[in-house]
Amino acid sequence: QKVEHYEIASYGTLISYCKLLGEKKAMKILQLTLDEEKNCDTLLTKLATSEINIKAVK
Repeated sequence: QKVEHYEIASYGTLISYCKLLGEKKAMKILQLTLDEEKNCDTLLTKLATSEINIKAVK
């Protein structure tokens, strides 16, 4: 999940640069990737809180 957070931050930064440079096509592609990374982070959070962390405590 730590890696996902780095990726989210990186894609967010790249999107900001694209906005500044007027690179709308690249921005849209990066936004799709950012959305995928956020979805993955949500799934990992659900896994951790519903299964993985519970098993680790036992």
